[in-house]
Amino acid sequence: MGLDLQVILNKDAVMVMPSGINKASGLSVALSELGLSPHNTVGVGDAENDRALLNLCECGVAVANALPMLKEVADFVTKGDRGAGVIELIDQMLASDLSEFSP
Repeated sequence: MGLDLQVILNKDAVMVMPSGINKASGLSVALSELGLSPHNTVGVGDAENDRALLNLCECGVAVANALPMLKEVADFVTKGDRGAGVIELIDQMLASDLSEFSP
């Protein structure tokens, strides 16, 4: 059909997306419209489709149940998985603004 599409794996799923479109490209547009930089962001994920997002963000976080390849690129990995990991991250952000993970 001549469509410019890419296939992205996401754990046990397959996504077909327009080329160049992913979570990082969407976040880049949002940050631009808000006048913010990726330096002001924290990204959290668990699968292949989150890798570009974590690479863009100043602080990339993988939850405990994330794929090993995502944990490798994350700045830190939560002890909790899924939503519990996100709550853990939010609690750390509120308590210390993640100062313990400064570059």
